[in-house]
Amino acid sequence: MRAGRMIRGIATAIGAVVLLAVATADEQGMIDYRKDVMLSMAAHLTALTELLAGNLEVNERHVETQATSLGLNAQLVSSLFPPGSDEGDTSALPGIWQRPEQFLNRAEAAEREGRNLVAAAGSGDREFMVQSLKRLADACRDCHRDFRHEEED
Repeated sequence: MRAGRMIRGIATAIGAVVLLAVATADEQGMIDYRKDVMLSMAAHLTALTELLAGNLEVNERHVETQATSLGLNAQLVSSLFPPGSDEGDTSALPGIWQRPEQFLNRAEAAEREGRNLVAAAGSGDREFMVQSLKRLADACRDCHRDFRHEEED
């Protein structure tokens, strides 16, 4: 009997360690995915800014594709910070989870401007796209100012 309890206890402890390891891996996986989405957004923002500056000879499909990709990615922001994804290799500040309502307001602003950018991309109106891109960039900057560690050069 005693050996059976001991084996069950050991098995339970091993199971707990395995579950903790899986949870930690999942948390870091979410952090890595979040970073990938943010890097993608930064790349699309840079490319679209270059295209809208008018210094490149490309067709409008490039502008529409970059704007749509950036806008669609922006619509994911609020779902990229689930509980538990604050531990690990992340530049996200704890305020995201400590002040979720304020963070959600910032994230929803980026998502709204992302939807506007997608609409602008489909309109073919370059000035509408420029203004939509500026508003999205401002929403991103506001959120980063409040909820992201400053990167050191």
